[in-house]
Amino acid sequence: MLRHCTISELLDLRDGEGSSAARAHVEECEACRSELDRLYQRMAALKALPSISPPRDRWPLVREGLVASRRRVRWQRAGWSALAAAASLVMLVGVGAVLRGGPTASEGGSELQTLVEQSRQLDEALRVVGAERRVLNGLTALAIADLEDRVAVIDSQIAYVRTASIGEREMEHLWRMRVAVMDVLVTTHVQQAANVGF
Repeated sequence: MLRHCTISELLDLRDGEGSSAARAHVEECEACRSELDRLYQRMAALKALPSISPPRDRWPLVREGLVASRRRVRWQRAGWSALAAAASLVMLVGVGAVLRGGPTASEGGSELQTLVEQSRQLDEALRVVGAERRVLNGLTALAIADLEDRVAVIDSQIAYVRTASIGEREMEHLWRMRVAVMDVLVTTHVQQAANVGF
């Protein structure tokens, strides 16, 4: 053999499975023989290590970890359920406002103008309440983000209806929805401020 044995060939020799050519080379080559001896020494050193068994008193700690993990999962599920309930409430309020016909028109003005004015007042109230930048819990932050996304979608629909000149009835419907969602958004901010205050 003109070359040295690879580590794979030396491991095969150590395990008694090597080829006769590799065995003959190791008998003649000092470098390969010393490498095979080092492999035997490492194997003997590993066998001489004390056996370590896991401590028997760890099960209570493992069980506590599992219970805590399950508890976290339950709280997360409860949180998502609360978020779903809040979203459902928002939808019910919005649909209820649409079905009730929303606000009535003031004397001398159209219903659309009244809705736009109510929306402007709610925007101003939101600016006042939102300017204080309170710390929010995760569920409230998600609910507020969802409500703000809904307002943005309604605003884009209002912009589309304006450019398409679809009609005042559709515009009133969209403004009524915007007022309902903005009302819930302002109420959510105010309730969060009240909760943080206590």
